[in-house]
Amino acid sequence: MKMCYNYIRYNEIAVKSDFIAVFSDFSGGRFKLKKLSRYIKLLALALSAVLTLCACSGDGASSGESSSAPDYSLDTSAKVGYVYNEEISRDNMTYMFEKSRKDIETALGLETCYVDGVAVSQFENAVKVLKNEGCSIIVSASHVFANSALSYAKKDKDVYILSYGGTASLTNLTTFRPKLYQPAFVCGTVAAWNSSSHKIGIVADDLMYCSNGVVNAFILGIQQIYKERETDVEIIYAETKAQTETAVNTLEGKGCDVIFSYQSNDYCMYYCDSIGMRSIGFTNDMAYSAPKYGLVGYYLNWATFITDTVRTCINDNFMAEVYVGGFSEAFVKLTPYSAACKKETLTIADTLYDYVKKGKAKIFEGEIRDKDGLARVGAGATLDDMQVLAMDYLVYGVTYIDNIIDPVPNPTTSDLIVKKEYVS
Repeated sequence: MKMCYNYIRYNEIAVKSDFIAVFSDFSGGRFKLKKLSRYIKLLALALSAVLTLCACSGDGASSGESSSAPDYSLDTSAKVGYVYNEEISRDNMTYMFEKSRKDIETALGLETCYVDGVAVSQFENAVKVLKNEGCSIIVSASHVFANSALSYAKKDKDVYILSYGGTASLTNLTTFRPKLYQPAFVCGTVAAWNSSSHKIGIVADDLMYCSNGVVNAFILGIQQIYKERETDVEIIYAETKAQTETAVNTLEGKGCDVIFSYQSNDYCMYYCDSIGMRSIGFTNDMAYSAPKYGLVGYYLNWATFITDTVRTCINDNFMAEVYVGGFSEAFVKLTPYSAACKKETLTIADTLYDYVKKGKAKIFEGEIRDKDGLARVGAGATLDDMQVLAMDYLVYGVTYIDNIIDPVPNPTTSDLIVKKEYVS
């Protein structure tokens, strides 16, 4: 299939002139993504003609985890308790929270602990168990607890609650949400540029935070390189390891040569690596998750935010807020691009990353149609974060959808044992 805009052969002088024109146009401020798409393709052409690139970080020097500087409070008697929906593991999202727990101990000198494997119905009991251990600050570490955290905070003013995924705040409750659709958008461009078959697969859990928003942003990122129907986007919803393997095998059989995963763990990337499939996924350590065929990962970098918020609790200057962080706040990040990426990937993706970070490129800017062709966002309109969170449709360009997630009639519950050890 051909690219959106035909390649034209430029000599080196013409390329340099086009670069000047492009960046002069960018300097004027925000611009339409359709124009951005044209410039990305022009940039890709120029790079392939005059540059030799090496793989390096999508975030440059800022891609590492940032931590608060050591600042021990006089009040080190406070304890911080985490409530996890999953069992803690290096292989799932809890690992990103565990970095913040360690940061709290290092930077603030506070004792921390956690209860893991907690079902939504157990949230209140989990908080009470942590309170009995002396915890006055609770980190609700899953978006599935958002409503439960809000309800509990209303009736127990003796605890501060930091709630992931919530949309409201109280005098003792602050909520925080990531703009995960921002890295997903850039990852879509990476996937498109590195696909030879023009068939890209998605393995997702539809119960993940902002699932449709993240998946849609990825598809719109693909369309920065190719038109809507020049690349097939095929989606299978899966949750367990067995379901994930089935999904990947099915997508491979349908001709997909790059897989994007949005699940709470990195197993999809691990499995893709084992069968020689290029992948992009939710991980902060590509060398661990997919060392051979992983292209890039995206992750949450919230240790500093959580630590700083806990600091306000113990210093008695807590300010309730609904915090939404993205690239510009370093709240979401990309891992370094791997050697498995084509050489032009870095500059193409980093160009888009920079425009999204600076607010010049709006991801969900109309016109946007759903998979059936119905206009959902009018021309010139732009969705805000809450509207992205509420998306109940997939964007145009999806050619296949299946859901192989089986409902669990009797989900496991936690024994509510308080723990302190870290995963290795």
